[in-house]
Amino acid sequence: MTTKKIEQADWRRYFDANGGALHGRKATVQVIGPDIGAQLAAEGLRIVGVTYDSKDQLLEIALDGLDHLIRHPQEIYVDESPHGAMVFEAVDGEGRKHIVQVVGA
Repeated sequence: MTTKKIEQADWRRYFDANGGALHGRKATVQVIGPDIGAQLAAEGLRIVGVTYDSKDQLLEIALDGLDHLIRHPQEIYVDESPHGAMVFEAVDGEGRKHIVQVVGA
């Protein structure tokens, strides 16, 4: 896998172009921060979609039964394979890391 930083100007375009490839795959979401430690937010839920709203500065990971929202992302990194993003990480406005690992097809 190749890790790359997605520049803020490209966030919306990146997720618009690549979010569809994640649809139906399963994901695990973990949130890590000095104030909360490591928290498991979701495990093995199917991805419905991933979008970035630049107006509201909101990265949404829509999962089956759960919307995981990342407010005011500061940085976004993705680990890609030939099949698309396998892991992506976003640092929110409070310095917490949100790690989304795509775990299945």
